[in-house]
Amino acid sequence: MTAGANTGGSVGMSTNKSKNIVVDVQSRFALAMEELQLDVHSSYLTALSGGADSSALALLTQQYANAVGKRHLAVIVDHGLREQSYAEARRVQDQMRSHGVTSNIISIDGPRPKSGLQEWARSRRYQVLMSVARDRQAAILFAHHAGDQAETIAMRLLKGSGIVGLAGIPPSRIQHGITISRPLLGWSHDQLLRVCCHFGYAFEDDPSNRDRQFERVRIRQLLAHLVQRGEGPSSDQLRRLGLISAKLCKVATNANERPIEEAVKWHSAGYATIVMKNLVNLPKFRFALLMRRLLISISGSRYAPSGASIDELRNRIDAGLSATIGGCHFSPVPLQKGGGRNDKKETPIYRLFRETGRHLSTMPI
Repeated sequence: MTAGANTGGSVGMSTNKSKNIVVDVQSRFALAMEELQLDVHSSYLTALSGGADSSALALLTQQYANAVGKRHLAVIVDHGLREQSYAEARRVQDQMRSHGVTSNIISIDGPRPKSGLQEWARSRRYQVLMSVARDRQAAILFAHHAGDQAETIAMRLLKGSGIVGLAGIPPSRIQHGITISRPLLGWSHDQLLRVCCHFGYAFEDDPSNRDRQFERVRIRQLLAHLVQRGEGPSSDQLRRLGLISAKLCKVATNANERPIEEAVKWHSAGYATIVMKNLVNLPKFRFALLMRRLLISISGSRYAPSGASIDELRNRIDAGLSATIGGCHFSPVPLQKGGGRNDKKETPIYRLFRETGRHLSTMPI
């Protein structure tokens, strides 16, 4: 990898115009942190790869943390997938230190899978970040930006995703008690390049961002080609589609609060009891949204099952049958009547628990 260009960064910082730009950028970032309610946290953890996007995030977060008296640590995860990966991580760490940003390099040991290497790398990186964030009681910040959001929505659109999928990358969520946020979703890649330039930061250039074996790279090139030909959908249109889908999901989620309260009882042992008769009249979309929420809560998975799987689940529930889906098991609890079981159609209660022995994973604690 080679350092990215930052021509004019140090010179521009000496002018009043550039100083004003930096102030504006920092104010915009502070507003984004406030809108995502990240200002209530006392500690932040940024995922740092060394590229322009994550470098801009680390620099902006450090400036914000200094201004409001919060803690910040950048974490560089070295998977050891390339010969020079550790040397590159050290170079990024040194560069960040010169800009007042403290960072830790965490190397991933152990055998690599023969297939699904990218997914394995993402999963291990995610586990590392979650572990460090929990230890520091910090919110995790990722550097996904507006272009990433458009690409994600385009990929899901091509795969026939419904409204939930088309909502794209969520700006913020809580998983296992850890806040995970993306304060740069409203920023373009070019704007983040300018942030690095204004700070005089020489970021790393990752050649994998041009490798067409990755779906995201192919989608990025397709969108650029469509823009050149004027044939849409443009990135802005895709992001607007995401915003509309997210708003619809939010309205439906809020409407589901009462049915969940009436139908679901959460048990401290990690399972739930569901009175299904309180949910049978929900429209298809709201039922699917509610079930995905329950399944993710019980299974701990990062991803929800497909719409087709939810449809099959509803058919089995309507028939009073058990079902396995999304790493969970739905088991009917027949009511007792005269010492015997009721007919299946009179079975209004299900228990939902994590499926035993599936998708075992280990995580340092």
